Amino acid sequence: MNATAETHPATIAALRALAVPLLLDEHAAGTIGIGTARKNALDLGLQSDCGWLFHSDLDHILRWVSGARGEAERTLARRDVDFLVVGRSAVAMEAASDRLRRTEEIVNHVYGLANGLANRWDLMIAMRLMTRDTAQLIVDQSRDTSITNDVTWPMLVRARGASVGYVEGDGIRFLARDDFGAIDRRDEDPREWRARMVTATAHVAAIVDFDLG
Repeated sequence: MNATAETHPATIAALRALAVPLLLDEHAAGTIGIGTARKNALDLGLQSDCGWLFHSDLDHILRWVSGARGEAERTLARRDVDFLVVGRSAVAMEAASDRLRRTEEIVNHVYGLANGLANRWDLMIAMRLMTRDTAQLIVDQSRDTSITNDVTWPMLVRARGASVGYVEGDGIRFLARDDFGAIDRRDEDPREWRARMVTATAHVAAIVDFDLG
């Protein structure tokens, strides 16, 4: 678990109370890029003796397991590729806000064009299942410190010769922190659309400009 100083103490306490080993790190919010924080989470996972690692935001996996446990368990049991991108199905995407769905569709389309995919992949939920060797490859070689590792991690893994696959689930849902318990009205705010367009543009640039260097 890679937490920030803003993570609620009750969440940390609940994690510590689980009957499983917990490796916990914490950094001040906003002090490192999302890509760096995600790599740090993989590094924590590599300190365990687990043969496979699953990377996800905690709230995503909790909602998925709560609402579609069988689907989650079947997905996490996959062992047929080195790096599995886990995305939302069309049904799940319908539950997303308009500004997320429409801007992420552009990223998914461009990723497909750049990587020769016949089918759409959902990249920006950032849920990934991988072997230990693949996680180590990312920790050692990814230079992406930003949220655009949504797209650069699978491209890096593929470029290094490991296998990359895709699966999607109907039970995966995204909610922003201030959407809980309220109607999401931010689709009506032009500034929110601009923010999502900035994020989407950064992802498209990362795809098109991808370079192992």
